[in-house]
Amino acid sequence: MSTPIETSGSDFSATPSVLGDEITVALTGTGDMGAVAPLERCLTEVHELILSRELRAAKIDVSALYLLNSSCLKAFISLIHKNIASERRYAVRFVVDGRLAWQERTLGALRRLAPDLVSVTPRDPWRDSAPVAPRGG
Repeated sequence: MSTPIETSGSDFSATPSVLGDEITVALTGTGDMGAVAPLERCLTEVHELILSRELRAAKIDVSALYLLNSSCLKAFISLIHKNIASERRYAVRFVVDGRLAWQERTLGALRRLAPDLVSVTPRDPWRDSAPVAPRGG
């Protein structure tokens, strides 16, 4: 599962990738009504993949997401509820852009659903960016 999920007529995309025992889903664009069905489908596949491969965590990077409507938020709630109901639970970490205050405020509410499983952390631009090649000398 490393194929980006894009929507027609919307700038939303979800790009999942597995590294080690964690799956990362990078969300970009606008989480509007056009994004709801693809996001729900993606998160269902993520949950199933985590259980089938016995992964330990899901990192959902929303730092490049500029809008999240209530229906998209409900898709995250469904993922958390599926996780809580499963026999083998896994950590869900939302990565947010600290400059977009709504992200941490909105997703922070999801921590209350499962404080032992869900966390919200600001994106670390040094750690979460692409490596910089050293200058020749």
